[in-house]
Amino acid sequence: MDFTERLELYQEGGMINEHDVKDVLAIVAMFKEKYNIELCEENADTFVAHLCAAFGRNNTHEPVEPLLREAFDEVKELESYPLSVEMLENIKEVIHNSLNQTEQEYVLLHLNNLIAKLNGTA
Repeated sequence: MDFTERLELYQEGGMINEHDVKDVLAIVAMFKEKYNIELCEENADTFVAHLCAAFGRNNTHEPVEPLLREAFDEVKELESYPLSVEMLENIKEVIHNSLNQTEQEYVLLHLNNLIAKLNGTA
């Protein structure tokens, strides 16, 4: 199942706007094109929810607590970390939103969780 319903609910609730929806759809298209990964509710619900929350915070300038250094250090030790960094760079190329350093660290965390889920190791 795609993210149409989720994105409509988030937009109706004021969490995201039309530009954020376009960014999420651009990310979904990029994953399909570059990685042959079909993001859907079943495999990427948490990842997309975080992206929407990040875009919403970006719009309202709401601060977010940074990840604990120890937690992010653990993420950086994962075998999937280099791929997640590549994916983040590709995400940044296709979106209009900006992601500050803290949001990028959360995106990396969620990307590593997504990779584990897709590999059946989560």
